[in-house]
Amino acid sequence: MATFKQFKANCQGNVAVMFGLAAVPLLLAAGAAIDMVQTNQTLTVLQGASDAAAIAGGSSNLTKDSDLQKVVEDYLTANNAVSALDSVDKIESKLDKASRTFSVKITGKRKTSLMKLAGIDTMDMQAYSEVNLGGGGLEIALVLDNTDSMNAGGRLPALKSAAKLLVDEVIKVKDTGAYVKIGVVPFSNYVNVGLSRRNKPWIDVDMDTSTTSHTCWDTYPSATKYNCRQEPDIVDGVNMGSTHEACDWNYGAAVKQCGNVTNTTTWYGCVGSRADPMDESIGTVSSQYKGLSNTGCTSELLELTDSETTLKSKIDGLVATGETYIPAGLLWGWHMLDSQEPLSSAKSAAAIQSMGGTKAIVLMTDGQNTLAPYSPYHWGGAGVSDWAKGDAKMATLCGNIKSDDITVYTVAFMVTDPASKSLMASCASDPSKAFTADNAAELAEAFKDVGASLTAMRISK
Repeated sequence: MATFKQFKANCQGNVAVMFGLAAVPLLLAAGAAIDMVQTNQTLTVLQGASDAAAIAGGSSNLTKDSDLQKVVEDYLTANNAVSALDSVDKIESKLDKASRTFSVKITGKRKTSLMKLAGIDTMDMQAYSEVNLGGGGLEIALVLDNTDSMNAGGRLPALKSAAKLLVDEVIKVKDTGAYVKIGVVPFSNYVNVGLSRRNKPWIDVDMDTSTTSHTCWDTYPSATKYNCRQEPDIVDGVNMGSTHEACDWNYGAAVKQCGNVTNTTTWYGCVGSRADPMDESIGTVSSQYKGLSNTGCTSELLELTDSETTLKSKIDGLVATGETYIPAGLLWGWHMLDSQEPLSSAKSAAAIQSMGGTKAIVLMTDGQNTLAPYSPYHWGGAGVSDWAKGDAKMATLCGNIKSDDITVYTVAFMVTDPASKSLMASCASDPSKAFTADNAAELAEAFKDVGASLTAMRISK
């Protein structure tokens, strides 16, 4: 009995020793698990802060290393990266203009808890983030409605302000080594290609002439008006906020009058459309455009440039006149982004693709098509049948432009006609690129959003 009791005591002692020996690795394993959980939590904080710092530095428009480093350090501190570590070994930031990337790397240490029992006092920590700066290559045609309706309700000043905001948003990425160019295509009935292109092989312009001849015409000196009333001035479906006198007339007997009359033929830079279906495509210019003499249109287009001063000067000088024919603006916006004549300041599609870039049209209008796609003149405006033809031509052009790997953004500004708003939305490359604006503030926001989209950064690593 004594032997059994002695053996029992010894056995209990052995179990205690064995349990004690086994408890050490168990305790270390549990401690390691706890430390790993804490480590993962720290890494999550660290990586999020690193991503935020990379985006902040990349979008800061700064190029000096010390300035970028300060932005990064401020963001890492604000996002708890520094406080999450027990010691920070190094914070690195790098702007690589060649690859158009900006990177942030933070390394440091976090003290362990139970792993100290195994002699592991700290764990090395690291987070790395890299962003592509966006806008690696950008060619943008601003196709802007400059019709007479833009004179109503402060629309033209609002457009000028908004367009310059987009220029500010986009042109700044030049400082990070990006290729960026923007052009402006004002449109109304027609597009003005400029008097300097008069003798280009792709355009047919009549000579300016002035002739005087003796001729006779009828006059109506006894004409009287009646039933006069004030009617609102409506342009492209837009109430201009003014009125005009409209009367019926009793002309009476005609009286012939004769004399010398001088007739002039002058070209102001306006071009009409080529015959269908050439008015739906670019490429070959063997079929010439017709210069329209004695025809007014908006200010001359501005070919692609990276000069902020030139762009803003052109935008400030926009003048609203005429009626709305959106296909004319779209076609010349497309020409502007093509490297072949009639405009040739753009890079080839292959060159833009090689730099991961984008060609884009930003189309803005405040009205609806009120002219028809006749060649070379855009007659019409008498009724919805003419408008429908203009809408159909616009839809075809939008599809062809998008098929040419050009991104299309649309901005419908104070457009009230549901069909016109729908047409603009369907012209955009996707719903995220179709904007509506009901006032100047919304127009400014839309143009800023377009600029941000074109220059958007993304985290690559």
